[in-house]
Amino acid sequence: MDTKRLDLNLLVTLETLLIERNVTKAAARLHLSQPAVSAQLNRLRQEFDDQLLVPAQRGMTPTAKAMELLDPLRQALDQVRATLTSHRNFDPAKAKLTFAIACTDYLQAAVIKPLVA
Repeated sequence: MDTKRLDLNLLVTLETLLIERNVTKAAARLHLSQPAVSAQLNRLRQEFDDQLLVPAQRGMTPTAKAMELLDPLRQALDQVRATLTSHRNFDPAKAKLTFAIACTDYLQAAVIKPLVA
């Protein structure tokens, strides 16, 4: 597997598929079409050289390899989510930053000057 070329969004799709065990439900959760998720599952199958999910009476059943991937995959994605959500939201009232604004003389006189006055 070439990790440099791997679309990391596929890992989110894989996690969702392993939880939902149904392409249509996973697609709804991911806000994607069912054909798009099916295509992503096919790409995942190629990348991992495994079926990952196989049809069952109700939905799909994960393969042994898919089950091995689930916990490490969840941990990795949880860590990424935590990292991305840990940044504080920008609060302009508390910001101690200097902003440079480029504008025409007219815009400066008509809009900017009244805003900062």
